Parts: sequence; C-alpha cells; structure tokens
Amino acid sequence: MSNLNKYSFYLPKKAGLYLGGIALGVTTLLLPGCNTPNDIQEGRTNVTTEDLATDDLEGATGAGGEEIVVGQEVTIRARVQEEISDQAFAVQGEDGTNVLVINSPGTPVTLPADDTPIQVTGEVVEFVIADVEADYGLDLDNELFGDYETEPAIIAQSVALAPTPEQLAEGDPQPFYDQVIAVEGDVGHILSSNTFALYEEGWIDDKGLLVIGVDRALKSNNTALQEGETVTVTGRLMDFDLAVLEQEYNLGLDQEEAAEFEASYTDRPVIVAEEVFPSAVED
Repeated sequence: MSNLNKYSFYLPKKAGLYLGGIALGVTTLLLPGCNTPNDIQEGRTNVTTEDLATDDLEGATGAGGEEIVVGQEVTIRARVQEEISDQAFAVQGEDGTNVLVINSPGTPVTLPADDTPIQVTGEVVEFVIADVEADYGLDLDNELFGDYETEPAIIAQSVALAPTPEQLAEGDPQPFYDQVIAVEGDVGHILSSNTFALYEEGWIDDKGLLVIGVDRALKSNNTALQEGETVTVTGRLMDFDLAVLEQEYNLGLDQEEAAEFEASYTDRPVIVAEEVFPSAVED
C-alpha cells in the first residue's frame, strides 16, 4: 500500500466520522522562512470578536491565554457586519458583538460582496476619535463613530478574505485567486514533509484541500505539527499541476503515489502556504 493510500479515508472527527487515532486541539503556528518541516511556533495573539467586544480589556485573553492589551498586535477572523466609511468597518462575532476596524492610511481594502469571512491583523487601540485622528492622520465623522468611543478597536495592517476549505474545494474558487487568503481548518492527513490536507467542521469529504509549501511557512525548534490540530493557513491559490508541484516542492512521490495524488486533487485548487498562525477557535 502506498503512503498516500494509507491516508485516503481520513475524515475529521468534528464531521461526525472518526477513522484515526487523532486528538483534536488548538495549535499555534507562525511565519515563513524555516528549514525544519512541520514545526510550529507561538506567534501573534489570535482573538475572537467576543474577546475584544468589551468595555474594558482588563482580564481579556486570546486563544492561547495571553492577556490582550492596548498596543498589542492581534489577528481576528469574522464576518463584516457593516461598512461604516471608506476607512472603517465593523466585524461581528458569533454572539452578535461588533468590533470596529480602522484601515491604516494608504491601505486599500476591498470587502467581500457576500458572506465570506475576513481576517484582520492589526494593533489594538482604545478608540478615542480625536486620538486616532491625530495618531494615524485620519479625518473621521464623529456621528458615524460615536457608538464606538472608548471601546477597543483594531487599526488594520492587513485584511484578507477568509473562505472555508469546502468553499474553495467544492464551490467557485476563482474570486480568490491573485490575492492572499486566510483559510482555517483542521490538519488532515500529512502527505509529506511539506504537504497536508485541510478539512473543516461539518464537511464530509475524504480528500480535503491541499496545502503545499508547509516547510517554508513554519519555524524550526518548536512543537511538531500534528494531524487533527486546528490551524489557519495564509497563502495564495494555484491550479493543481503535478509536474510543477513535484519540481517546486519536492513531493518525493513514486509513480503509484503520484497517480493517486493526481486523481485525488486534480480538480481542486492548491494553497501555497506563506504563513501559518494560531487559530482562535476552541474545540
């Protein structure tokens, strides 16, 4: 039996089917530029809107238990609740709470036209209109932002569309090409030192979404990446081309494995990983 075939029936535990000895959990991963494959490292604080949507940050913590403080860089994933102005929008959490996001000056942002979530990375501030205007060179309308005065907000350094693995694998992936995207899911079978399949809760599928270039997107000297861990992958989509993948990413597949690999993934896009970082989603 080939190395690929021994993983071909993995399904996530969260989907209600469990065919492997995998313990699911929250994992912390970080940035590109490493040499050791499948290693993970704690990085920036990942938070939810519920973590930030409070009148007082004192005692608030992120996914890894880190205290959230003003001036800290955080990453948040949520759906856009409303566009407030050309410079700002609000994201909404699962419990209906909203968090204000201010675009950094000179950073254009195109918000999704549908219900696709986004991922925002930026600095936590206490939103005081006069202070934000002075610190970031903005001109904000007091009437539009009055409800957010003195509440925690994020000054965005980057905003990325955050489609789901199922959306990319079985829907129309074309709107997500030619831009950085952020995809959250569970690590399925690890096919090689730099390749794994990504799944999501509730998606019944035996192949997953292929993530390539993992050894370029993880740091060395840290906890090993494990099947079943909840991660977020930031990267770009490419069409499946086995010859290119073998040449660029040294998959090391024999003839039988290559045939199975191509049969499994040829009709799905591939994520070329640029960054991997902690998920704020609890099991």
